[in-house]
Amino acid sequence: MTRTAILYITAATAALAGPALAQDGARISQLEARIAQLEAAQNGGSGPKLTFGAGTATDVEFYGYIKTDFIADFGAELGDTTFPLAALTSDDNGTFFNATVRQTRLGFRTTTPTAFGDLGTQVEIDFYGPDQIEPRIRHATATLGGFRVGQYWTTFMPIASYPVTLDFQGVAGIPFARQEMIRYTYDAGAFVGEVAIEESNADSDDPVLIATAAYDTDPLLVKLAALYGTVNAPDGTETDVNGFNLSATAKLWEGGTIDASYTNGDGIASYMVFGGNNLNADGDAIGLQSAYIGLSQAVNDKLTLRAIYGWRDNDEGADDDFETLTSVHLNAQYQLLENTVVGLEYFHGTVDRFSGATFEVDRLQASVQIDF
Repeated sequence: MTRTAILYITAATAALAGPALAQDGARISQLEARIAQLEAAQNGGSGPKLTFGAGTATDVEFYGYIKTDFIADFGAELGDTTFPLAALTSDDNGTFFNATVRQTRLGFRTTTPTAFGDLGTQVEIDFYGPDQIEPRIRHATATLGGFRVGQYWTTFMPIASYPVTLDFQGVAGIPFARQEMIRYTYDAGAFVGEVAIEESNADSDDPVLIATAAYDTDPLLVKLAALYGTVNAPDGTETDVNGFNLSATAKLWEGGTIDASYTNGDGIASYMVFGGNNLNADGDAIGLQSAYIGLSQAVNDKLTLRAIYGWRDNDEGADDDFETLTSVHLNAQYQLLENTVVGLEYFHGTVDRFSGATFEVDRLQASVQIDF
C-alpha cells in the first residue's frame, strides 16, 4: 500500500470521528470486553471489587491468574517461549525440558463516574521482563469517552481476531506490539473507526500514525488497519515505512469459529511477532508479507479444540537472516473447575534462511491456569 493510500484512509476515518467526540456507545464496551476475554485466554471471570472515594466513588477491580507451563522441545531448545525459532541455526537432535510461571498475570481496573462519562484506568503486569521472572508492565492506560491514552496494544494489531495458543509467543505472521499512544475510537453501530498517534516500535524520532476501519456484527468481524511512520537509516536520514493488515473472524457453525489475517508492508518487522530488520544495509525498507488462519471448535461447555497455521516471508536479508517462518499449533483446553483451565498443545516450527538452510523444531506444552 502506498503512503498516499494510507493517508487517504487516515483522513477518511478522522472525518468520521469529528462530529462524535462525545459518543461512547455500547459497541466500545463490547469490543473492550472481547479484548479482555481474549487476553485472559478463557479467564474465569472478574476479580474482587472495592469502592473508595468521597462524593464520586471509584470502583476498583483486581484480576489475574497464575499460569504454569511444562515444556518439552524436540530438535532444539527454545526455552519458555518459541521466540528463539527466528534465531535457530542448528538442529541439536535432543529433548529439552523447561517449566515456567512467567505468564502469570496481575492487574487492576478502576471506573470513576465524571461529567464526561466513566473514566477508566488499567494497569497490568506479567513476568516476562529482561531477566528470569521479572515484572514487566503490559498495560498502563486510561479511557474516557472514545479516547484512550497510555500504553496498550498497538492499534495496528488485529487483537479481536487473535487465535489462542498456550505458547506465550503466539503464531508466526501476527502483528504484535504494546505502545504508548493517544487513540480515538468512533462507534457507529456495526462500523467502528479508530485513529491513533503512537510511539514507534522501531528506531525513529517520529510518531507512528495508524487508522483502522471495522465492520463488526455478531457472526462476522472484518477489520482493515493501515500504518505509516519513519525509521532512522544508518546514514542519519529517515526512511518511510508503511503497511496494512486485513483481519476477519467468523462464526461458521455452532461452536465453530475461524480467525484469519493478512499483513503486507515495508519496514514494519518491528511490529511483527518474531521481529526482524526493518531496513537493509542501504537504509531501504525491507518488504514482508504474512498470514495466519485458525479454526476453533467448542466441543461442549468445557472442552475447546484449535488448529492454527502461521506464515511470514521477508523479501530480502543477509545469509543468516530468516527468509520464511512457519508455525503450526494444535491445542486443547479443558475447563477443569470454574476458575481453572488445563491445556495441551503441539507446536511445529520451521525457519528458512536466505543461505538456503532450513531448521525445524517440535514442542509439547502442558499448562495449568488458575484465575482469580
